[in-house]
Amino acid sequence: MVGAAMTAAYFKTIMREIWSSKARFASILLIIFLGVAFYTGIRATGPDMSQAANDYYAKQKLATNSVQSTMGLTKADTRVLAQHGSQLTYQATRYVDVNQLNNSQVVRVMALPTTQRLNRLRVVTGRLPKRSNEIVLDAQAQQLQSKLKVGSTYRISSTAKHNAQFTRRTFKIVGFVNSPTYVENTNRGVTNVGKGTLDYLVYVRPQVIKSSVITRIDVQFKNLRGVTPYTAKYRRLNRENTAQLKRWLKPQAHKRQQALQAQAQAKLKPLKQATQQLASQVPAGTPQLVKLQSQLKRAQAQVAAIKMPTYLYTDRTDNPGYTEYHENTQRVVALSTVFPLFFIAIAALICLTTMTRMVEELRLQMGTLKALGYTNTAVGSEFMIYGGLAALIGTALGVLFGVNFFPRFIAQAYGSMYNLPAINVQYIWMDIGIALAIALLCTLGTALVVLRVDLNSLPAQLLQPRAPKAGKTLLLERWRWLWRHLSFNHKITLRNLFRYKQRLLMTVLGIAGCMAMMITGFGLKDSIGDISVKQFNELWHYDAVVTRSGNETSQQRQALSRGQLYQASLKLQAKQVTVKQTGVAEQTATLGIPAPHQSLSKFVVLRHRQSHQAIHIEDHGAVIDEKLAKLYGVQAGDDLTIKLAGQTARRIHISAVAENYVNHFIYMSPTYYRRVFKQAPVYNTNYVRFKQTTKKRENAYADRLLKETGVQNVTLMSTEKATNFKMLDSMNLVVLIFVISAGALALVVLYNLTNINVSERIRELSTIKVLGFYDGEVTMYIFRENLILTVLGIIAGCFLGNWLHAYILQTAETNALMFSPTIHLLSYVYSALLTLAFSLLVMGMMHRKLKRVNMLDALKSVD
Repeated sequence: MVGAAMTAAYFKTIMREIWSSKARFASILLIIFLGVAFYTGIRATGPDMSQAANDYYAKQKLATNSVQSTMGLTKADTRVLAQHGSQLTYQATRYVDVNQLNNSQVVRVMALPTTQRLNRLRVVTGRLPKRSNEIVLDAQAQQLQSKLKVGSTYRISSTAKHNAQFTRRTFKIVGFVNSPTYVENTNRGVTNVGKGTLDYLVYVRPQVIKSSVITRIDVQFKNLRGVTPYTAKYRRLNRENTAQLKRWLKPQAHKRQQALQAQAQAKLKPLKQATQQLASQVPAGTPQLVKLQSQLKRAQAQVAAIKMPTYLYTDRTDNPGYTEYHENTQRVVALSTVFPLFFIAIAALICLTTMTRMVEELRLQMGTLKALGYTNTAVGSEFMIYGGLAALIGTALGVLFGVNFFPRFIAQAYGSMYNLPAINVQYIWMDIGIALAIALLCTLGTALVVLRVDLNSLPAQLLQPRAPKAGKTLLLERWRWLWRHLSFNHKITLRNLFRYKQRLLMTVLGIAGCMAMMITGFGLKDSIGDISVKQFNELWHYDAVVTRSGNETSQQRQALSRGQLYQASLKLQAKQVTVKQTGVAEQTATLGIPAPHQSLSKFVVLRHRQSHQAIHIEDHGAVIDEKLAKLYGVQAGDDLTIKLAGQTARRIHISAVAENYVNHFIYMSPTYYRRVFKQAPVYNTNYVRFKQTTKKRENAYADRLLKETGVQNVTLMSTEKATNFKMLDSMNLVVLIFVISAGALALVVLYNLTNINVSERIRELSTIKVLGFYDGEVTMYIFRENLILTVLGIIAGCFLGNWLHAYILQTAETNALMFSPTIHLLSYVYSALLTLAFSLLVMGMMHRKLKRVNMLDALKSVD
């Protein structure tokens, strides 16, 4: 048995081995660091982003539900909710939407409650208003009007009708705020004023708005406190709460109708008295009496015609950005499911190669230790300590870097889209444990596998060098004409490649894996970027969508075509339908019935995605989008069940599947619509195409149209496109992380494999140097092999990257979004050039190493 002194000396030997092979130890540590950092960092990003939103919603007390009415709400409605105070908290809100005539921006002026029980504002700069002459603005206002600052004057300048609703219209700006109701930076929802969409919100003291009618009641159910948003449990409880809210307020609609009729009847009292008084004074049939009686009759008919108001119920999913933010976090989660595992698998592969080489290099030392009486456990412990230290240090550094860098960087990339506060990083111990286990398996596990044979060998066998692999005749040698025309160096290169098959396989797989991840990263950028380009530039050729309450009138038609901006328009019916099928989540699609349907191609391009062959709407079936077809597993020739609101479900025949990337669309001819739904279409929408235009002219056009009777909304596609591109630009930053990380791994992989290759063949390289080869020729001796292996890895990586890209796209897509599956040719070129550049960089480093090789030491016999 070896004594304690020898044990101490043995540990010094282990430390000396680590120091003498710093490059190899550092390469193992760096590979594990990259793998663990990427795995733990990306895996933590989705939960970190979700947790940041959840904490923000809880802190700012975001309402879970909201109630509105077509005739406004009253204190009677709040009294009903007050009876259920043990189950909910509520807050009454009053606001007025105005179109600012001085800049054509649509602003919502909200009365800020004295006590903010729900939807608490987060102050960005300044403070909240304390007096009636003070105002705070949505932080988005500064993006639209840079001159707005704390301390400057703000004026409400709208139509006389809107101006009359305020006790004052000039204010001092005392702060800028964000509301948890609007987490998305640019989208503030829709309105029936101006161009149809809100630009920003302002908050004033309650006494500034004259009307006492409540515009909206926000509600927060207490059973949802502590329940994680977006989860199945939250959705289930929310459905139950909404149903309960409807039951409580259902009687209020009839009471509100009666109250309005009573108010109207009270206003008629003077007219009634005048009529009765006149009737007692003059004979029946007197013209004056007949006139008064006629007025009274008409007024009473108007009172009787007052309809019961409709109560509108919404929840958080109707808030701009709320659902979209969750979808973006799910995309990151989807990427973190596969990408990091693939990343860490490459690291494991390289660790296996490195530890195998280490065992081979230390055969002589192992034989010596066994001959001195060390047990197998003691001999093997050197590799366990060596690999274990690399794994532990690499994992610790990887976790610290990955968990703190990747989530913050990706969340910051999304910061331009959302006004959420900064995330707080969290350590997900399960993922950290998995990463550590994989790191230890990569080092200790591979060392144990390789040591299994050598530890059972006799010391005499270990003290002799392993016999070199015997050369074999290559298949290429049988092609004598080709073999004769190859130079000596080329023949040596080919023989060495196939002589060391394990190295060939490991190098090709390592390079292919890194190449695949770079292609996937660039491919994701292509797929995401193509969505807006293809949808808005290639498929949609209209600039505005005008929605009406019914069929187009001659007055609306004239208003639509008035002005120099207008070029052409298409009349169609556009209604929302739900698509139902057992086992598939219900989807909402826009059902479009163009009139005439032959003109649709001028505004919407319907084509097959791969062949670009045009699709025409026919009278025996409908055209649906490709994503909808994928979700429901249908194709041309199949049937699909759809349902219009208030009607029974109908089955439609699919005549073609068209290319589309954003939302779901179903197009059919008026003839086929009549056949399916047994009614004529109501053409309530126009697609409008403009001439060359500016944002200001578009807004002015929308403002003018919205003043027309029956026009409900005008959606400008330039706004939709800008919002879409902004979201995709943020995703590009996320993709950049994947490309840089994959490139870093590729560099480490190439260096490690090349270093092992040089170490294995140092005697061979020293021999050819002794024979008179120049330094450049010695480097080329290795580089030719590396170049061939790199090219093979690039070719294999193209196929592997194509598969990985398709898999991740399928995983990351949401139900209402389809990524373009095409990877641009330049993405393959960029990935290949980067891999080749890394290979050249590594060979430059190896060239310096080979120049410093001591030939005599390398050629010394180990016998």
